Amino acid sequence: MEKMETSMESAKKRVAKLKKFYSHLSIYIIINLILLGIKAYFLGYFAQNTDLSNWISWNMISTPIIWGIFLVIHATKVFSHPMVRKWEERQIQKYIEREKNDIPKF
Repeated sequence: MEKMETSMESAKKRVAKLKKFYSHLSIYIIINLILLGIKAYFLGYFAQNTDLSNWISWNMISTPIIWGIFLVIHATKVFSHPMVRKWEERQIQKYIEREKNDIPKF
């Protein structure tokens, strides 16, 4: 039988998840600020070639959007709504009760 997780272990896991999320968010902000700076600095040099300029613009815009979607998914996992947590707890309790009431057949 699995041992129940202590509150200290639970708190440590929660802090680790928060730490990973804030690290992810920090990297997202830094990288996208760098991309914005590169775009602002170099785009004038490529203004003559509109195809290249459009390609650079699209890549520098799509990166924060696509990465941002994954960041939102990560945030949703870390900061899940209390209703979701309560539902999860109810489901866990339901399965624990079901397992307790299940009589092994020999």
